[in-house]
Amino acid sequence: AFGAAGLSGCARRSSVPTLAIGLDQDVPTLDPAMHRSRTAEAVIRNLSDGLVTRAADMRIVPEIAESWRRIDDLTWEFAIRPGVRFHNGDALTAEDAAFTIQRTITPEAIGGQSSPRKGLLGSVDGAEAIDEQTLHITTSEPYPLLPKMLAFHEIVPKRYIEEVGDEEFGHRPVGAGPFRLVQHVTGERIVMERFNDYYGGAPSIDRLVFLPIPEVATRLGSLLAGEIDIAEKVPPHAAEMIERDSGARLSRATGTRSFFIGLNCKAPPLDDVRVRRALAHGLDIPRMVDRILSGHATTLAGPLTPAAFGFDGELTPRTHDPSLAKSLLAEAGIDSSLELELDCEDVNRELAETAAAQLSDLGISVRLRVWKWDVLQPLLKAGERQMWITSWGNASLDPAGLLPPLFVTDARGNFMGYSNAEVDAALERSQVAFAPTEREALFVKVQRIVHNEVPAIFGWATEEIYGVSTRVADWDARPDAMLMMHGTSLV
Repeated sequence: AFGAAGLSGCARRSSVPTLAIGLDQDVPTLDPAMHRSRTAEAVIRNLSDGLVTRAADMRIVPEIAESWRRIDDLTWEFAIRPGVRFHNGDALTAEDAAFTIQRTITPEAIGGQSSPRKGLLGSVDGAEAIDEQTLHITTSEPYPLLPKMLAFHEIVPKRYIEEVGDEEFGHRPVGAGPFRLVQHVTGERIVMERFNDYYGGAPSIDRLVFLPIPEVATRLGSLLAGEIDIAEKVPPHAAEMIERDSGARLSRATGTRSFFIGLNCKAPPLDDVRVRRALAHGLDIPRMVDRILSGHATTLAGPLTPAAFGFDGELTPRTHDPSLAKSLLAEAGIDSSLELELDCEDVNRELAETAAAQLSDLGISVRLRVWKWDVLQPLLKAGERQMWITSWGNASLDPAGLLPPLFVTDARGNFMGYSNAEVDAALERSQVAFAPTEREALFVKVQRIVHNEVPAIFGWATEEIYGVSTRVADWDARPDAMLMMHGTSLV
């Protein structure tokens, strides 16, 4: 049963029209450079703008930067939009943008700490303000991903941070976004109000309140009781309940995380591609998605989600074909006594149990092992496990964020022990090629090779599911899970 939360801190009861959002976790810092949390980024994106952003259709579009160009293979130039002001009235210039980049890439530059977002700037090694409206960013090697990766970085005010210090800025930030901070009580609430001097035009909502409500039942109860207007991270099994409520609706988008079953390609019997293909044909992924995820997922034929650049729409998922699976096993010399182990974390236990049951129809005995990730990961790195259910996020929606770490020989996420010289060469070239058509062709080639060689059984991409009050207009879920409220209104 979902009961009302009784959220005394909710600003709904005030005379100021307010939109309240229930988060699944707390946001301990509002410093754009000091987190690796998508929830934190979703909140911060209302306070602070970046050089670029993603539109609702996930295209990279200008924001603080009006335009950009590549001067040479290692240098990019960004034209800073004139007339942008921070919430304290200071003008935003190229010096602030350069400071933001340098602060992120320089070790121990933030109160003696290093930014956990440095890795999201790849090979960037410097930034310089040429004049008030011109920024140069340099890289140590060709880096075609730069504009996409800049969508993860919001511009901070140099003068203000030097005045108040990094720690104070983390709790009382000044940005140049559509809303300004009013109150930040860690663990309780973040309150923002409309910034009337926003260069993009003041938003229509007067006030935003973000409330961390980690317990799912409480979060959904608060939505149905009218105490919050948007509840994030709705579990698939609860979606139907929200759809039945006259005061709320569901908003859904296919997310950017790919789920799959990794296979140890180095150890018998999974070192035989026929066995790996047999397992893929032995699983009924669409049925798993329908039964356990209530249909709130998209079945994948390969490693990429549909919104990703270079997604190969011509690939089709392997059919559920037990007869073909059995013939492939027989061809590989596998008799009916095959025993395998399947690993997962507790959150994926039901999916793993279903997969094990489906494989038992082939005569394969599957032992399920449930682990905590910090225990399982070292065993995967050591090549000591056979099969495991896992996932890989790719918020950049560029294959460079997923294909190289998973499928390049000895890459950090390649627990499958997979190695293919053609894949290695194609992905190495993709990291430095600037032409989109060349990069796309390389990524399609890799998708088709790994689909054929089955280092993993590609599964599904879950949906980002939100419960939304019917009083909220002009807001829908996004694949990147951002909570952009600039264009949202209340009815």
